[in-house]
Amino acid sequence: MVVDHTRCASCGQPLTNGYYVLLDRPERFCPQCIATRPRCDTCGAPLSNRFWQLHDGRRQCDTCHAVAVYHPDHAEQLFRQTVGMLAEGMGLRLSVGVTFRMVDALTMVKLRGPAIDTQHTLGLYQRQGHLRMIYLLYALPMLIFRITAAHEYAHAWQAEHCPLLRNDFLREGHAEWVAYHHLQQLGSHKAAARLLDEHQPYHQPLRYFLQLEAQMGVAGVNTYLMRVDA
Repeated sequence: MVVDHTRCASCGQPLTNGYYVLLDRPERFCPQCIATRPRCDTCGAPLSNRFWQLHDGRRQCDTCHAVAVYHPDHAEQLFRQTVGMLAEGMGLRLSVGVTFRMVDALTMVKLRGPAIDTQHTLGLYQRQGHLRMIYLLYALPMLIFRITAAHEYAHAWQAEHCPLLRNDFLREGHAEWVAYHHLQQLGSHKAAARLLDEHQPYHQPLRYFLQLEAQMGVAGVNTYLMRVDA
């Protein structure tokens, strides 16, 4: 993608009064657009006059739309690739399979329930009777799709192998640790490093699990979690 660094990526006007940039994005945005324009619901960039309106109310910029996962067959393929890589590379195997579904934001709200903040819910693991379900939000950019799938698959693994685990710090830390390693498997080392940033919601539990890994190794961390009664 060729980016004109002399003009705002949202309004197209010359950048004569400074500019802003977003993490890992080459575009530049004028202060006016940063302050007043509606934002992409995926990446937070100020929207240009050309954007994508999704049927569930979300708005998406061209950059996110270009790499978003829309088709159910493509989503299923990516999900199965993620599961295979985690099973082979981290030993995270399930005896009872998990079913995958891609859903829109309105359905995700219904699944989570009104008592839980659903604004930023990208994925969800639930057990429904004998079924184990993983739901991912449709139209996620591919890399976000992959790490969200890894995070929720870790919760499915916890449900099977660590049924007594109730500690949210350990549950979310382990799931984020799995997502971190999946990024490494995909060669996305910069994205993996960003998960350690203090502004990320799970950076502290992730760092805890990385410290455990340094002492025990990957298999040791999984064994440790299976023995926790908390």
